[in-house]
Amino acid sequence: MEQRFKIFIAYHINEENIATLLSDYFQNMGIPKEFIYLCPLPSNDGKVNNIDEINTMLKCSCVNIPILSMKFLESAYCNNLVGAFVFDGEALLLPVLLPEITQNMVYGFINGFYKTFKLDLSEDIAYIYDVVQGSLDILPPSLTVATNAMNAFINRYNVTVNRITTKSSPTLISSNPVFEQLNITTDDEMIVLYYILTNQVLEVSKKTVEEWLIDEEIYDVDVENAFRLLATIGYARYHENTLKVDIITFRKWSKMTEEILPILTTCLKNHRILSSQIFEDMWRNNTLTLVLKLFTAYLIDEHITELTNKSQNDPQLQSIIAWEKNNGLRSILSENYQKCLDIFEEHNIIYESEWSIHGVPRRYNLNKSFIDHIFSVDFPHRKELEIIKAESK
Repeated sequence: MEQRFKIFIAYHINEENIATLLSDYFQNMGIPKEFIYLCPLPSNDGKVNNIDEINTMLKCSCVNIPILSMKFLESAYCNNLVGAFVFDGEALLLPVLLPEITQNMVYGFINGFYKTFKLDLSEDIAYIYDVVQGSLDILPPSLTVATNAMNAFINRYNVTVNRITTKSSPTLISSNPVFEQLNITTDDEMIVLYYILTNQVLEVSKKTVEEWLIDEEIYDVDVENAFRLLATIGYARYHENTLKVDIITFRKWSKMTEEILPILTTCLKNHRILSSQIFEDMWRNNTLTLVLKLFTAYLIDEHITELTNKSQNDPQLQSIIAWEKNNGLRSILSENYQKCLDIFEEHNIIYESEWSIHGVPRRYNLNKSFIDHIFSVDFPHRKELEIIKAESK
């Protein structure tokens, strides 16, 4: 009998980001990356090119985790793989339901002998990990590491799922037959196509586009999904996290730039949320508390564009304490620094840019438009911030 040592995670290609989050969680909990097999499957109109690899991994898996979504349930490829899971007498089956899937929807698809799980429930995550850890017979991490890894995973999962469910409807595409001619069907593809045409590149990496999205403050874009879909057009290829467009397809797109670029620009604007505008909305709606205004004053006074949060002895916290002392302020900000980070991150004013090996954020960057706004000579709230500082002594 072959030794079974793989965690087999199956998912529709649209849920790549969620599968990656789950894989990262397992690795943060001490499970080696080589023990985890990620298996993306296409819709019915796609093609599976790695059948032999999948069959090999099935023989090696000790735990099978299908991530069930509407796209997954509609795909014959996904259905067939779950059938293989069900009839595998040796590997354990842990079905995961995304928010749009209820238990009743999978009745008959996965029979009643199998418990299903939600990735936003700590008890479900703990159960899944216990099964995986027991199957691989590896040492569990400390309670602190486990707690931090679980909290980080659930937070990122909730953000990811929220962005997926709020993604704008494809009205721009459906009202423009030119995109049907180009085989473009999603906002993801439109925004990546915008990048390709405006930068005049045949080849682009996933990292480059993701960094561009952050810099431009563009949200709810699944680059992985865009690359996989665009790679089905002409002779384009997606390999090693890089999309390479063939010259014939690129010239076809380029000839249509004048016609399609205004539509692509509109699509991009629908996904852009400027942090400067968010900040001004919060100020106008009186949702910026005293401590958040002090936090803003600190950023401006000290010319801060990135923040750290590593420990109680973190230089950033010491910098805040020194700023309070130099200005004769009470320790309001230093005692609420973490809360300020959480609120500004929740509202997309700052973003995580570095993490510990356990998935805990260690560094944040201010979003570009917020930087430009607060450091502008026309920033409208300087006098009020000085008043707030004076009243906080």
